[in-house]
Amino acid sequence: MSANIKVVLYTSKTLKNKEHPIMLRVIKDRKPKYISIGFSCAKDMWDEEDNLPKKKHPHFKQLRIKISDKISEAQRLVLDLENDNKNLSAHEIKGKLKRKVVNNPLVVNYFESVSDRLIAAGQIKNAEVYKDTKRNLNHFIGSKQLHFSDIDAQFLNSFEEFLKTSGKGANTIYIYLRTLRALINRAIKEEVCSEKYYPFKKFSLAKYSQIKTQKRAIGKSDIAKIKKLKLTDRKDLIDAKNIFLFSYYNRGMNFIDIALLKWKDVQNGRLNYRRMKTKELFSMEILAPAMTILKHYKPTTFKNDESYVFPIFLEQHVGATTMHNRRTKMLRQVNADLKDICKLAKIKTVLTTYVARHTYATVMKKSGISVSIIKEAMGHDSEETTQTYLESFENKIIDEASKAIL
Repeated sequence: MSANIKVVLYTSKTLKNKEHPIMLRVIKDRKPKYISIGFSCAKDMWDEEDNLPKKKHPHFKQLRIKISDKISEAQRLVLDLENDNKNLSAHEIKGKLKRKVVNNPLVVNYFESVSDRLIAAGQIKNAEVYKDTKRNLNHFIGSKQLHFSDIDAQFLNSFEEFLKTSGKGANTIYIYLRTLRALINRAIKEEVCSEKYYPFKKFSLAKYSQIKTQKRAIGKSDIAKIKKLKLTDRKDLIDAKNIFLFSYYNRGMNFIDIALLKWKDVQNGRLNYRRMKTKELFSMEILAPAMTILKHYKPTTFKNDESYVFPIFLEQHVGATTMHNRRTKMLRQVNADLKDICKLAKIKTVLTTYVARHTYATVMKKSGISVSIIKEAMGHDSEETTQTYLESFENKIIDEASKAIL
């Protein structure tokens, strides 16, 4: 027996505003279940015959549109269940409809819901990626309402082409499409979206795995140039220089891990810290140049073992959002300063904090260290990941070898 759905004014309950809640009524096997749709109405403003607000209601048009949308959502879900041969009771249908009402099936609204949850969990950077993807999706669909059922392979192809014509690079497009895929997977898991609407079976992201990551490494001679810079007249660049070199001398240590480093992590000539990204525990000997950098900061940043080593985070920076904003601001400043250092040292490659990580991997490989050891040193899950950091200097060797045929 098919479920019957209609909207009714639930007069058995009176709200504080003296109105009654407007409910979805689900009847299956003669058993009724009621679900609030989040709106209310006074009894004298309700048309019992049409089960809609009367035309004289001050919000007549808005309420009729919202009620119509809620009925359409509920009917779509019930139809999906029937097509999937799921013979659920009225109670089970109510449970799914209730989730449907709370988690609005509009894709953009679900994006906002997920972003809010990520922020609440302290995953600020991840939330920013979702927000950025949603912003670009909004530009693509304009004023249209987008349901999960609207996203198919053709939609994804069109969205991909839109991103290309908007000037987005291949890596950026991949991030947006990957995030949309993650959102749909989450929606399916949370039963906001039916699995049959999963569009990535016919739209693969495999082609993006072939994109070569631009190698951004400098040589040991360039490191020496940076190290020799006195910066007597540019003391504002000292922190950027030290952070870059400290990363290089400590296995390409990430900026966020340098920022979070505390004096308690410096013990007996070793660094002992847990990497923010993977939560993996690192323990490494502090090389002499890195120790010199630590000695430079100790007189000014050390108050106790809980003090930060580098002047990136300060005591007042607490809370996930505050720390994310501070990190973003300081990383932007350091990378801007590194551009000035690049000019002063007369280095052709544009410097960023990430260049230090790439450089560590490349110099290690050029020194004859195996990729497997470099992988362990950098905390990568696979050698394939490590390979993306390595400069393709082998081409020069192959070019020379090929001259043997002449």
